[in-house]
Amino acid sequence: MKDVLVTGGCGFIGTNLIEYLLEKTDLNINVLDNLSEGKLEYLEEIDNYSEDRIIFFEGDIRDEEDAERAIDGCDYVINLAAQTSVMDSIDDPERDAEINIMGTINLLEAGVREDVERFILASSAAPLGEQEMPIDEDKVPEPLAPYGASKLACEGYCSAYAGSFGLETVALRFSNVYGPKSWHKGSVVAKFIKQILKGETPVIYGDGGQTRDFIHTRDISQGLHLACVEDLNEDFELFQIATGEETSINELYSILERSLEEKGIDVPEPEYGDEREGEIYRNYADISKAEEKLNYSPAVPLEEGIEETIDWFLESYKR
Repeated sequence: MKDVLVTGGCGFIGTNLIEYLLEKTDLNINVLDNLSEGKLEYLEEIDNYSEDRIIFFEGDIRDEEDAERAIDGCDYVINLAAQTSVMDSIDDPERDAEINIMGTINLLEAGVREDVERFILASSAAPLGEQEMPIDEDKVPEPLAPYGASKLACEGYCSAYAGSFGLETVALRFSNVYGPKSWHKGSVVAKFIKQILKGETPVIYGDGGQTRDFIHTRDISQGLHLACVEDLNEDFELFQIATGEETSINELYSILERSLEEKGIDVPEPEYGDEREGEIYRNYADISKAEEKLNYSPAVPLEEGIEETIDWFLESYKR
């Protein structure tokens, strides 16, 4: 039986990943989280929570001692902990870099000292900036915001630690993640659902024609698990983890509207505001490399995933 460290394990993707790993694998799980956004109760409320298989460490990925004690004895590291807001990165680029870059370096250092088998970095499409679609691993990065620049640097350090220290590393560029347990998230799916359930009018920035590749947390979790266990030929690998499908924000709103109205919930017409600086207009991915080398296969259709997410929010409001 092997052990994995999940940083940011009390957050949105972290709790969904841990639920997936408990159900689909026999891995024991260490969790490192500073609880700045996630909460320990989010972790303890997952469906199949097991004190026998989960050890929680409160701490920061930038702290050497915190990283050392959490990673001790682990075979794999999945680094989800990060500053993920594009707008916050524009407001404070230094903080964004300190958390994302220095935190990742600190974990890589601990991974080398503890001789872990593989280090997995959660990245995003942000390093790429505006590109011809679909995006893939061979596109030349041109980040538009400090967040994208910091994630690109993290990918670079993963490659460097593979080349300099022999630490196997994998960087996964996630597309736009949505799903249950996204109560505290400001991403578009969660934000729109929360606003509508509160009787507020959602705002679409720009004309609504901007596109994203929306991926459910189960498909993200599948990709993260495969990145740990699949045989790979290179010490460093980079993969797009997405669905390969392009959906506009206007189309997304229509899907949300249909699902919510079927549940008897009134949905207002959205308002439209100015475009936001630093955001990409079109974004969807070619996932053929992940399909071929990771045996990755996204399985959750957008309409199904949206309905599941809405049901989770409705159930949460009842508590």
